[in-house]
Amino acid sequence: MIADALRQANSTIKDSVQHRNNKQAAKNFKNQIVELSKYTAQLEPLLNIIVAMQEKNITNKAFTSEIKNALQKAVDNCGEKTNDHTLDVGTVDALKNAIGLCKKTAETAWKEAAEQMAGEVERSLSSLKSLLSDKNEADELLSALRSAKVTIPGSPKVIDSFNENVRRGKNLVDGLHLDKEAEIFVNKVKSQHATVADLTPHIMDWLRDNNLTRQIKVKF
Repeated sequence: MIADALRQANSTIKDSVQHRNNKQAAKNFKNQIVELSKYTAQLEPLLNIIVAMQEKNITNKAFTSEIKNALQKAVDNCGEKTNDHTLDVGTVDALKNAIGLCKKTAETAWKEAAEQMAGEVERSLSSLKSLLSDKNEADELLSALRSAKVTIPGSPKVIDSFNENVRRGKNLVDGLHLDKEAEIFVNKVKSQHATVADLTPHIMDWLRDNNLTRQIKVKF
């Protein structure tokens, strides 16, 4: 009787422990599913931006083969362990780290490409702003270009806006028809080294064509 009661008690204890373990495992699995959903939600828009940067000829450096392989492996592992209900912290963290590396690489690639595309336009707008017909537009473009270079775009539309602002900035600067002689003259004026001798017939024509005869002053 006692032996039978002990066997029954031990069986009940084992069942209780197993039930508790199963319950905890189910809770852990649920928590990791929540985390996995959070990271996969971050990955999709990031990949869309990377694809957009490639399609819009911004840069091809945002998605290397190493990053692609790391992401693919992490995603596959998460998928397999989700299917068999063994998803754990380490597997989800591996995906998190792969996404973080992907984002960091994409941000670096964007900043480099954005500087190459907009850097010269930005410097020209800043340098020649006082000579431009629409100074407010120049200020707006400068602010937009500087802001865009700081962080990776949030959507493909932001990339389109950046490209459009670069185009508008170039058009403003090109509207001055600044050839080499005119550029030298403007730099001399800015450094207060321009003299009457610099007012050649070509420079006078350039000043008249751009309505700058009353805006530029030659000091002595």
